[in-house]
Amino acid sequence: MLKLNTTPAAAIAATRRAVGLPRHVRLRNGVPAQIRALRSDDAKRFGGFVARLSAASRCERFGRGFGACSPAMLLDLVNVDGVRHAAFVATLRLDHDEEVIGEARYDVGADGDCAELTLVVADFWQGQGLAEQLLDRLLEAARDAGLHRLVGEVPSSNRRMIRFMQRMGFVACAQGADRPVLRMERGVAPRLPQAPAPRPVDVLRRWLSNQLFQFGF
Repeated sequence: MLKLNTTPAAAIAATRRAVGLPRHVRLRNGVPAQIRALRSDDAKRFGGFVARLSAASRCERFGRGFGACSPAMLLDLVNVDGVRHAAFVATLRLDHDEEVIGEARYDVGADGDCAELTLVVADFWQGQGLAEQLLDRLLEAARDAGLHRLVGEVPSSNRRMIRFMQRMGFVACAQGADRPVLRMERGVAPRLPQAPAPRPVDVLRRWLSNQLFQFGF
């Protein structure tokens, strides 16, 4: 049975991810973008994103010989629950819409502790720091969900992606015996508990105490 973090904090975090509040970022070339949760109305945008990927990028994301997403596949890809399956996209603002230029997602495994990640950036926008931004957002979601590990498979020939994941804290844990794929893994540090906000009455007491001290009482 799948075990998931069902604490109130995790439920609130999952709800925020589902709402899709954007995080505004600026790429290395100065272009503004945003990172937000993938939504069910993103099917057409996400289909366009996949279509614009190079054959090599589509192969690394979906497997060898992949061409285009079918309508049924698109619906499956964009309908995520934000808990067992979390997904984020990076978008550029157009006149009346958005253009998806990057994607990061994870699927939680059967043990509820580990999730398999996927990360891809549109070829034209690679090298602009977007992969780091997407992975940071995914790690934040993993912390909120109480996950302990993220793992991902990278073609052994993709030295650039391997170096990137190593820079982001991933280490190689296995290599497929029958295919040139490197399995990489990193732990997810738990979110530290926040100190409770001071009560207004305590703030007032401290202020009064400081005032009395200043006047010699």
